[in-house]
Amino acid sequence: MATDTLAKHLFHWENQTIEWAMRLRLALSIAEALDYCSTEGRPLYHNLNAYRVLFDEDGDPRLSCFGLMRNSRDRKRYSTNLAYMPPKYLRNERATPESVVYSFGTVLLDLLSGKHIPPSHVSGLL
Repeated sequence: MATDTLAKHLFHWENQTIEWAMRLRLALSIAEALDYCSTEGRPLYHNLNAYRVLFDEDGDPRLSCFGLMRNSRDRKRYSTNLAYMPPKYLRNERATPESVVYSFGTVLLDLLSGKHIPPSHVSGLL
């Protein structure tokens, strides 16, 4: 798995699927990374999706393309990939802990299904 994206392993390798134990480990590792990024005083990680999760030479997942956004309280805005952000973000254009959780949910859906489901289709599945 080294040096590729999670998206490539999930969506483009039909003959070599990711084992369930690895999917769970990936979900936990990503959650831990997001938790670390959300500690007080750190900018929020946003723009999370399967294409932003890379694997290092040991096969461990790493968050990439740090779309770091300041907490919504300081009112500063930064650019992001809106496809993976919740509809509420489109109205106020601020990353919040809730919008990070929403993006994490889209990655969990990708991990569970093994298929790329565009975020615009997610609400119709729930």
